[in-house]
Amino acid sequence: VTSIAMGLNLVFSLGFAALFSAVGWLPHGGLALANSLATFLEVGTLLVLLRRKAGGLGGRRVLAALGQGGLAAAGMGLALFAWMGLTGGLPGWLVALGGVAVGGAVYGLLLLALRVEEAGWFLRQVRRFARR
Repeated sequence: VTSIAMGLNLVFSLGFAALFSAVGWLPHGGLALANSLATFLEVGTLLVLLRRKAGGLGGRRVLAALGQGGLAAAGMGLALFAWMGLTGGLPGWLVALGGVAVGGAVYGLLLLALRVEEAGWFLRQVRRFARR
């Protein structure tokens, strides 16, 4: 599967880079799209094969987690959009550093608010480490 995905990535890279250049866009975008598409197809194929071999993967739970992560990511994106609007005149390093802090905090809080099991586990581990 990986060999086929690498071949597809090569074909997609050549094709999308040429297409992007032909329409006046930077060819780097075509390379990013090629890599993303080939990786997406590889992961999808591997999931189907693993599901067959393992007799299921708990699809409902995976989809629920994907939805929760997507909601948290959307909230983080909105917070970062607001952050960028509020920090227009500040130095770039400060905007970037603050953006990492704001984005991480909003994402983490939203994961906790959505009761994502792994976020709760992570918080328990941090508390446990802090007590030491």
